[in-house]
Amino acid sequence: MEAKLTNCRQCGKLFMAQRGDKICPNCIEEQAKLEIVVVDYVRDHPKCKIPEIIQETGAPEMLIRRLIDEGRFVQSGIKFSYPCRKCGKEIFSGQYCEDCLNEMQEGLQSATAKVAENAEAAAAARGRGMYSRDLQKPAAK
Repeated sequence: MEAKLTNCRQCGKLFMAQRGDKICPNCIEEQAKLEIVVVDYVRDHPKCKIPEIIQETGAPEMLIRRLIDEGRFVQSGIKFSYPCRKCGKEIFSGQYCEDCLNEMQEGLQSATAKVAENAEAAAAARGRGMYSRDLQKPAAK
């Protein structure tokens, strides 16, 4: 894969992007250092909330959310609670609480069933010649 000259999304400097990099090597290094600071802070303050982490470490919320999504706190043995992305209930892993996961799964199953019903109805209609391509023009008089 060839390198491409692009601007860093974080600092704006030009750099040669490899493998679809979005930020420059300097910002990657700074971000890695900040990740360590955040993980250490959460380890020392396991009952802290995201706004407190932002205030105390200077880390952007996006970085903290990414660490949560990647399971970095769980991998580090830290029991850290944060809000469900849908309802705000406190959770310890994943992005959604059990109730919201169940609700979304039920919605998906319901939508899948409706798609299947519509497909069956369409197949039945085709069998009865109800689509215009199946109709023939009347003979001319």
